[in-house]
Amino acid sequence: MKRATDVEIYGQTFTVTSENDEQYVRTLASVVDQRMRQMAGSTKGTVPLRVAIMAALSLADELETAKSDQQATAVVEEEAERISSRLLARLERAEHAGNGVSPVPRPRSASPASPTPAPEEPASPPS
Repeated sequence: MKRATDVEIYGQTFTVTSENDEQYVRTLASVVDQRMRQMAGSTKGTVPLRVAIMAALSLADELETAKSDQQATAVVEEEAERISSRLLARLERAEHAGNGVSPVPRPRSASPASPTPAPEEPASPPS
């Protein structure tokens, strides 16, 4: 059900008709009001239409940046999911191929056929 909510933006009162909660509409109006005041403080002149357009451009820029960041995050998440799936598939294949994960290669050591010689004992002095 649509409701009418009176809000003040940049010194003007507006009646906003929306299906959204009244507090949400007031929050949006507050964001717009704050941005317009910010723009008015940083630009020459305070023609309300000019200030509104500058505020709208600034908010649109934030929205597009957030969308771009969200898309980049989605790409990273998709790549992580793809890598995770590949790793899981490899682990499952390794488990089915034998007794768990394939053995890890160990460093080479002396073979039993050629034992390391024991250190020589010093010759005993003649008696």
